[in-house]
Amino acid sequence: MNTLKQLIVIITALASLQAVSGMAASGDTATLPSWQVLEFEEKAFWATAHSRIELLPDEEDTEFWLLDITSSVVGNSETVAVVFEPETGQVLSRSRLSKGKGHRLKRYEYEENAVVRERRNGSDYPEMAPADWPVSSRKNVALPATSKDNVITSPYPLLVLAQRLLTSDENKAIEVLVHTDLNIYRVRLSSGNGIPLDVDYLQGEERVQGRRETRAVALQASPEGVLNDDGDFNLLGLESNILLFFDKASLLPLQVTGKAPRIGDTSIKLKSVILRQPPA
Repeated sequence: MNTLKQLIVIITALASLQAVSGMAASGDTATLPSWQVLEFEEKAFWATAHSRIELLPDEEDTEFWLLDITSSVVGNSETVAVVFEPETGQVLSRSRLSKGKGHRLKRYEYEENAVVRERRNGSDYPEMAPADWPVSSRKNVALPATSKDNVITSPYPLLVLAQRLLTSDENKAIEVLVHTDLNIYRVRLSSGNGIPLDVDYLQGEERVQGRRETRAVALQASPEGVLNDDGDFNLLGLESNILLFFDKASLLPLQVTGKAPRIGDTSIKLKSVILRQPPA
């Protein structure tokens, strides 16, 4: 058993008796993390995977947070926007604009018993803004009965929830329901000690290099009920035995490890970070 697999087993075992549903007790106030923008990148064979993640208060309602993500790999790109409740990760709305062989915009609205998915195709409308593309389909994704007692989030807010889990004095693990496109997964986040990592990233104009002690969060996903489509749970394009590594001192996300399609075990490393400016 290699080191990463051993680490997954250890983290899961340590947290097995301490899982809780939900993220924060009522009355908790979430604080934006020190980072505002993260950029991850990894080159493997012919492919370069790049993701930029920005976290800001939502302009329409600053009580909620907005994750704005752009990712690209092998001629395909996507732009994702997620508005969510910061204390729990509960998603309010999400959109995904993808470009590759075709141009598609998907929007998701989260209701009490279902997720409403609206799809627009733009390949035949190059002069139109994506929001003006005609609707090609609208579908309701029924939420499982268990959703009434669980947070419904999406993959990218897991990065924020994982970092918050490391600051908890009581919880070593949490469980949430994660909506992808047509599927719902139960995802368990378990925290524990990580492994030393060599880092090389830009912090503003300063280059940060050296060895860092880390803490880790393991993500374990399993279908919640019957999947409506092919398995599609992933984070930054990685799936299966996902590990998130954070700097032990600063809790800055440093690396995401998992399996990449057609490549196998892969680690996507932090390449640059923009820290949040303190309030004036």
